[in-house]
Amino acid sequence: MEQAAAVGFGKAAPGAGYQALYLSGKVKGVTGLFRSTDGGSTWVRINDDQHQFGGSIVNLISGDPDVYGRVYLGGYGRGVVYGDPS
Repeated sequence: MEQAAAVGFGKAAPGAGYQALYLSGKVKGVTGLFRSTDGGSTWVRINDDQHQFGGSIVNLISGDPDVYGRVYLGGYGRGVVYGDPS
């Protein structure tokens, strides 16, 4: 991870020993939204270049404490957006 605009926590992945981490920031030169299920050792991008959700970096991010993979995004006057894994 190179840059963090916001970091949040959510329910752990099935069988994982850590809470899921959610990041709005930059990983390996790519700006976006990311999830880690291993305490931040590795990150998986959960958005793409066509789906930036109001900006390249959101300023509020949180995982759902009861539903693994559900993430809430907020900022820039666009209300709260949530997404589930497809």
